[in-house]
Amino acid sequence: MPGLFSSYWWLIFPIGLFILGLIDRWMAYQRSRDRLELLKTYTAQGKDPPPELVRSLQGDAADDVDDAYYPYDRSGRYRRRYARRYARMSSPYWAWRSAIITAAVAAGFWFGAEYSDWPGVEWPFHLVAVIMTCVAAANVALALFTTVFRPR
Repeated sequence: MPGLFSSYWWLIFPIGLFILGLIDRWMAYQRSRDRLELLKTYTAQGKDPPPELVRSLQGDAADDVDDAYYPYDRSGRYRRRYARRYARMSSPYWAWRSAIITAAVAAGFWFGAEYSDWPGVEWPFHLVAVIMTCVAAANVALALFTTVFRPR
């Protein structure tokens, strides 16, 4: 059992994030359920619910839609932000930057595969170096295309 935790210690992070996500969803469910119960209480008494309560319930529904369709909301705010970010990130500068960074990482793995002093790490480093070289070649091709065929 001690070997299990020493070998897979990094699983603490995704499992922890999964548990935090479950807690967040449970708390959102509890919050919306309590608001609906309060709304039912107002309607059972024949009173008009406060506008803040109705807005908060509508806000919960809008938040769910915004989360599910982040760049495609109806108000257009996220769509404009997404378009600005996409235009910036698809420029030739960012494409060449990605190509240079991935090529440098690939070169680092090639260097590590050839000159590492650790026994048994040559083939994993070679594997990662080959994969990173393929990614770097794809990024260079993308950078060439974005340089030659610029968006209007």
